[in-house]
Amino acid sequence: MDTAPVSESPQFIRLSLDIVLEVTDEGLLRAAALEAVKGDEDLSAEERNDAVAAIEADLAESVSYLIDPFRLVAEVPGTELSEAGWQSEGAEYVPEDDDEAADDED
Repeated sequence: MDTAPVSESPQFIRLSLDIVLEVTDEGLLRAAALEAVKGDEDLSAEERNDAVAAIEADLAESVSYLIDPFRLVAEVPGTELSEAGWQSEGAEYVPEDDDEAADDED
């Protein structure tokens, strides 16, 4: 028995995530990204070369080639992904617990 109201107009939800990854093995991360790019049949030779150069120049680019927001929401029932955009970049990071401890000392 479905008691959920059905809307006649589409509803959209913007999902924002803030994730910080610690890189514990740069070589393993880069190798996985390079393997993903080499296996991507949708990339042209020029796009593949650009991707390889980006991965080799910037470790954060490796993560961009391995994270797929489409897969993240593919199994969410009753939804269809309308749009996705993402980027990764190196960041300074202070764990939230450490930040609170520094505030307490002030």
